Amino acid sequence: MCVLNEVKGMKLNMKKKTVIIIFVVLLVIVLIGVGGYFGYQKYQEYLLTREADKIGNLDILNDEVDMSIHTSGDYATVEETMKQYVKEYGEVSQTVISLIDDDTLKNLLTIERIQSDGPAFTETLTYLNQKKTDLETAMNQMIAMTSDQEMMKAIEDTDVSVSYQNLYRKLMLDSTISGALKQEQNDLIDTRDQTLAFIDAYIDIFEFLRDNSSNYVIENNQILFSSESLYQQYQSLVENLNQ
Repeated sequence: MCVLNEVKGMKLNMKKKTVIIIFVVLLVIVLIGVGGYFGYQKYQEYLLTREADKIGNLDILNDEVDMSIHTSGDYATVEETMKQYVKEYGEVSQTVISLIDDDTLKNLLTIERIQSDGPAFTETLTYLNQKKTDLETAMNQMIAMTSDQEMMKAIEDTDVSVSYQNLYRKLMLDSTISGALKQEQNDLIDTRDQTLAFIDAYIDIFEFLRDNSSNYVIENNQILFSSESLYQQYQSLVENLNQ
């Protein structure tokens, strides 16, 4: 009877030890899993921060964004959204630059053009009004893209959770990227206003020439007006162009 009890006790102890061993193994697996999960998160955030720093050090108007994706899962969505946003900003910037850096715009007021397109100046005025519309649209888009709301809208339009949206906010809005975009904002507004004023001054000149087509002639590569008053008005408009 005593032997039987000892055997039962041994079996019970073995079961207890087995349960403890299984529990310990499961605990180790859980700890490894948790550690691996947090390690994965930290590594992904490290990669995102590294890529954000690269973007922040770019000359946005001239350098290309490396669109390679180095993260995975929802982190990849954050990285792609961030890079795509800056890339699109750069593309809009290049559009603005090409609209401004236009030889036609710089050389409208020549005797040859006045002779060829006058007296109605239909082609010239159509060109100027379209240029004004295109430039205003592109520059307003650039300025809008420097706002916090527009930057956040890009990630909010994806299907990532709020925690990843907050990570994007940290990388885009609380970083050198947002600083670089916002630093340009005032310059962009000034450039827009100055360029549009320049185009408006051109329009005023050609509308004046159109409306006074019977009051001037071109001789020896010069515009000669029928009165001093008209000449002074024309000179004033040209001076506005050069301001």
